[in-house]
Amino acid sequence: MPTEALRKRFLQKTVRLKTGGPLMTVDAVIETQSGPMLECCWFDLQWRTKIERAPFTVDSVLLAGGQGPQAFTV
Repeated sequence: MPTEALRKRFLQKTVRLKTGGPLMTVDAVIETQSGPMLECCWFDLQWRTKIERAPFTVDSVLLAGGQGPQAFTV
């Protein structure tokens, strides 16, 4: 999927890793040599006082509140 289409689909949306974990917000869609990545941020799970950030592949996350195989409900 082209980067612009990924931005429209994911930017500022809530996601969760398919393997579980905290709810995250997609801050940016970045191009890398291995393909597009979603730059996500979330609060740390223990104290909820620190914002964590990391890039994830598009295939590793699910959209919150959507429908279809890449979605989950909150």
